[in-house]
Amino acid sequence: MNFKERQEIISFYDSFEATHPTENWIVDGVKVWPILKTSLFLRVFWGDKGYQKQNSNRSELVNSLIRKAKSIRSKTWLKEVKLTSTDYLFFSGVNFRENFNGESFNKFFDPIGDSLAGKNKRFLSLEYGPEIQGNTYKNRGVNIQLIFSYFESRVKIEDIDYSKWVGFEGFKSFLESKLSNSTFSITKEIKDTLKKVIIWKASFDWVLDQTKPRKVFLLSYYNIPCFGLLIAARNRGIECIDIQHGTQGVLHSAYSGFKEDYSILPAMFWLWDHKSEEQLKENFNYSTFQTTIGGNPWHNFLNNTSNELKCNKPTILFTLQPLSPIIDDYIIDTILQTKDEFAWLIRLHPRIEAASKEGLIGKLESLGIFDQGLWDIANETPLPLLLKEVDLHISKFSGCISEAADLGTFSIILEEIGEVTYQHLIDEQKATAGIECNAEYLLSSIRAHIGKKEVAEPVDLERVIDQLC
Repeated sequence: MNFKERQEIISFYDSFEATHPTENWIVDGVKVWPILKTSLFLRVFWGDKGYQKQNSNRSELVNSLIRKAKSIRSKTWLKEVKLTSTDYLFFSGVNFRENFNGESFNKFFDPIGDSLAGKNKRFLSLEYGPEIQGNTYKNRGVNIQLIFSYFESRVKIEDIDYSKWVGFEGFKSFLESKLSNSTFSITKEIKDTLKKVIIWKASFDWVLDQTKPRKVFLLSYYNIPCFGLLIAARNRGIECIDIQHGTQGVLHSAYSGFKEDYSILPAMFWLWDHKSEEQLKENFNYSTFQTTIGGNPWHNFLNNTSNELKCNKPTILFTLQPLSPIIDDYIIDTILQTKDEFAWLIRLHPRIEAASKEGLIGKLESLGIFDQGLWDIANETPLPLLLKEVDLHISKFSGCISEAADLGTFSIILEEIGEVTYQHLIDEQKATAGIECNAEYLLSSIRAHIGKKEVAEPVDLERVIDQLC
């Protein structure tokens, strides 16, 4: 999805919501517009790729057997697991973990957990996704994916009468026009998505009955499991706080638009800085939410940690994103021209698949510009330590651009989406853009900006925790 396509879809969403009673799109008592807006945006963003992965060659019989096995296993797990009463509940996907000092560390929750533990306050971290292999930091993080399997066969979703959703046919037609797969069904996607949300809601009805938290903290509130938690928590009057984890801005479907909170959006948004707060207040079309500037907990945790890169050359960190192509030819040309002058650290995004990774390594090797030592530094060093130590950061529109600014390192932004999202950083001379996919322009910008550093002032995390908890 390029900049113009993304802008067109966001503009359509905003206009459609403003002119249609989306607050009346209700299933099982839930106002579902935020779920549809964000999940279908991601479907268009990822295109057929994600759809094809879901519809693999596995037969329905095999899928049914797998579900049955998980259901049996989940019954045993539910009998054995003990979730105790707590004051603060944390929930996220396992993708927010990073290996640190030989342990799996939740970059956003574990620093907050350390603060709460120091104040003798009760908290519990839950997560979804694949089981973590190996040790987790201070043995935190209970994987509750099996709860979903338990309720999967026990929850039914009502038939959806789309005729009651004013404007739905136009909404459906627009999104279908953005997908190239003629077999893709918007109505099936909606029903499948909402069923998963309702199953997660039932799962969290059980969890919240056990844990009875005062507040809930989430990452990526717009993921399907988190929507289930939001519904269950809000039904109980529990305050939910979404912690910023990356790029937001006007071109993010979860952080722009919305004429009301639909009784489902988080009550509070934890933001990294004042500019992110200003953007959110400007981009949302309702005002009943709260904000707090809490900084980036991962940065706070690593604030007193140093990491000498030992590259013997000026260092450039290029943070990749799960896009196609994974790296553009003009960037390769720039690396080829400067391989003896700069140490290029190419960092993978967590969502980049193994095949793409191997293809990239093969391409770099064939051109004589793959360095195993630099690759290991780029992909094994905690990202904040890299961003703090390198001489320059380059990315398309990654949230790493905001992180780099927070840590005092200058960024070159390669795509218009990033330029729009981070215009405030450009105005503050913490980043630049306008490269136009041109190696000559990129090299000129590198020479003009490499080595620009600022001393960053971290947010006082302890003060923030005292205010919230």
